[in-house]
Amino acid sequence: MDLILWRHAEAHLLREGQADTQRALTAKGERQAQRMAEWLNQRLAESTRVLVSPALRAQQTARALDRSFRTVAALAPEG
Repeated sequence: MDLILWRHAEAHLLREGQADTQRALTAKGERQAQRMAEWLNQRLAESTRVLVSPALRAQQTARALDRSFRTVAALAPEG
């Protein structure tokens, strides 16, 4: 079994009053996620299971893979 940990791409800084889980990717982060997704998709098996934090930035990063994924609450910040 292989385990690949993919950290979310660049995200906006936390703003006052904003929940950490609601930080979105920056434009640069969106480009980073897309480039890494292209690289990963050339190497990952079709049967690869993808587990993702419910944090917005992680969800956005995972969506770049264009594969199904499962959101796991335990992977959230402070989870």
